Amino acid sequence: MEKEHMSVAQQFNEERFTKIDIMKRKTSSAFLLNFLPDQHMKPHGHPNRELYLHVLEGNGTLIVDGEEVVVEQGEVIFCHPEEQIGFTNTSTENVVMYGVMTRISE
Repeated sequence: MEKEHMSVAQQFNEERFTKIDIMKRKTSSAFLLNFLPDQHMKPHGHPNRELYLHVLEGNGTLIVDGEEVVVEQGEVIFCHPEEQIGFTNTSTENVVMYGVMTRISE
């Protein structure tokens, strides 16, 4: 067994959003995405990987295959391997999302 505290990954940067790994293994990883107001992550893909995002703090706009979807604190989002995803913190508060990504068999 291994144990880590999520707070070690809650790190913000004035220049850009941060992705900080909490745990990383051969077929999966757990991490935090941290966004200050107006920061964003460009749309990108994760082929052969499933992604779960849990909005721990704040709210903003998730971009999934070019479509904007408002997400709020407490929501859990599942992103399919073929989807292109991005995010923009459209609020005046910080946004923290807990993510789990797993590799799927090909």
